[in-house]
Amino acid sequence: MTKGLGTALLTLGAALLSDNTSIVVAAADANEQTILDGGGLRRKRITARYNSNHEASSSSSSHRRLSNVDEELAQRFFLPNKENNNPIDEIDMRELLVQMNLDLCFSTTQAPTLRPTQSIAPTATSCDNPGTCENRLRDQIYAISVRVGSVETLDDPNSAQSKATEWIVEECGADPPIDPCDVNQIMLNEQRYALAVMYFSLGGDNWNSGSNAGQAADNAEVGAWMTGKNYCEWGPEIEAQGGDKYKQLVCDEFGNVQQLNLQSNNMSGPIPPEIGVLVYLTTYISFFNAQTGSIPTALGLIAPLQTFDVESNNLDGDLFKPEYSGPNGLKEIVNWRASLNNFAGPIPTEIGLWTKIQNLWFADNEITGTVPVEIGNLVELGAFLFYSNNIAGTLPVELGNLNALTWIDMEDNDIVGTIPEEFYSNLELEEVILKNNSISGTISDKVGDLSKLATFWASFNELSGSIPTTFGNNLNLEELELQNNKITGVIPSEFGNLEALEFLSMESNALTGEIPPEMFGPQLGALRILYMNDNKLVGPVPENYGQTPRLKDLWMSDNQLTGTLPIIAEGEFLFLGTWLDVTCPPLSLPFVSRLKPLSFFLLRPTEELLINNNDMTGEVDESLCLIRNNTVPGGQLGVFHADCQPPASGGAPQILCTCCTACFE
Repeated sequence: MTKGLGTALLTLGAALLSDNTSIVVAAADANEQTILDGGGLRRKRITARYNSNHEASSSSSSHRRLSNVDEELAQRFFLPNKENNNPIDEIDMRELLVQMNLDLCFSTTQAPTLRPTQSIAPTATSCDNPGTCENRLRDQIYAISVRVGSVETLDDPNSAQSKATEWIVEECGADPPIDPCDVNQIMLNEQRYALAVMYFSLGGDNWNSGSNAGQAADNAEVGAWMTGKNYCEWGPEIEAQGGDKYKQLVCDEFGNVQQLNLQSNNMSGPIPPEIGVLVYLTTYISFFNAQTGSIPTALGLIAPLQTFDVESNNLDGDLFKPEYSGPNGLKEIVNWRASLNNFAGPIPTEIGLWTKIQNLWFADNEITGTVPVEIGNLVELGAFLFYSNNIAGTLPVELGNLNALTWIDMEDNDIVGTIPEEFYSNLELEEVILKNNSISGTISDKVGDLSKLATFWASFNELSGSIPTTFGNNLNLEELELQNNKITGVIPSEFGNLEALEFLSMESNALTGEIPPEMFGPQLGALRILYMNDNKLVGPVPENYGQTPRLKDLWMSDNQLTGTLPIIAEGEFLFLGTWLDVTCPPLSLPFVSRLKPLSFFLLRPTEELLINNNDMTGEVDESLCLIRNNTVPGGQLGVFHADCQPPASGGAPQILCTCCTACFE
């Protein structure tokens, strides 16, 4: 039961003494009033909507009588009957308030009453002197604090709430003064106060942009906060990396705050509960700062919120609280980005209620529990990033319902079990990161149905079986990581179809058979990295191994290869460093995993050829040594390992090499 209802019930006896008595009591939500009269109990919504046609009630206006609709609502929610006999604490106040949506009216009455009206709502009298102005503002601020749960902070003179209170009441003496009695200004005053609390709570004097140390009203920079009465002019326009521009604070046409974008602004301190006063807010972005504390439960009061991005801060506490992620929580949320913090707690089953969400990011935190089956309800989800947490259990088959999913990253968790066959039904998938878990079973042949797949990382797991030949259908595949598993069988020759392939790692498995010549050649013109070491491969190195034009690293060590390393023809195998001329995109996104996978940007100074720990013999041809010594222009073979160390017992080495950088026995 809300605090307002509790207070209302305590005063019920007094109210029932007269049919004409009207008592208005502050509710837990300052946009609500609980009205007790002889005719019964009802709630009234103080609307926060303003338009040019809205007129303030006069001082002589009375509480308007209930319309037929209101009578029906009162009967439905408060007056027991045969169909409705619920106790007060089971009333869905959110539903009631939305349906009633009554206009603000003053707490005066037309007819005399046996007892005086009691109210913390503003009255229409005595608003022309500063003393009354200050009292009205303090009453409104108290009501806000009740609503968002920060009453205790008002007793601390050093709190952000107290500082904001003292700042705003000073405007009672301004010319013209702030008006706490104008119906059209009450909600705007509340938002002004809430923004001031946020400024003080988040260290506004030290912000990179928008700061106003000392809260100077005059001579402040354009866009500085805490200036003038029109807070919609607060917040400068900022040019982000890449040339995009954004404004820190954006209002709608009625003066309601709709967007706050405070990214990379040297903010520190907690997000105050007063953020819940900004009930028209659709966007809150504050990544790359030093915000601390937990997400306030008052966030759940912001019904239209669509984007909440607090990545790369020092926030903690439960990430998903029922006030905003439960049955009565946020329903319009589209982007929830909370990666790179210290959040904890499980993923609630109620996450399935966020049916409009497109980006769900909470990577690099301390989230526990499992991935609930309700995740399958998020049919609009495009990116699901939860890497580097403590999530365990199996992957639910309901993941196969996410037909809009393009990017999933669960690296560095404790996931067990197999990859559900249904998972491969998500045909929009472009990036799949399963790395460093304990996933077992095989990779389905259906992986070949993912025609848009560009990245598939499944390394450091317990995968077994063979590599599907259907990978050859993934013509957009750029990165494939399968290393450190228990994969058997041969290397599919179908890899030769992958003209976009840049990085292929199959090391530390149990692969057998020969290296197919299709792994090399001009058709693989994008291939830079090829790791096949630490397997059970046999046979010779293919004669065409030097024909892949941009190959940078070739690791074939720790196998059972035989024969002599083939001669390099002129113009082949130059280990050209041209892959490094890739232009990195601007770092306009909050964390590096939003960029291309890190292996794409590895800047390593040398190129590598590893053939050590095999059964190869013969002599390394001079053609390779010319590349090693950079005699051939463009040759930068900086690491060349072979079995060129003479045995300890004496005799000749397996391989004669005059240009190897390291010799093994």
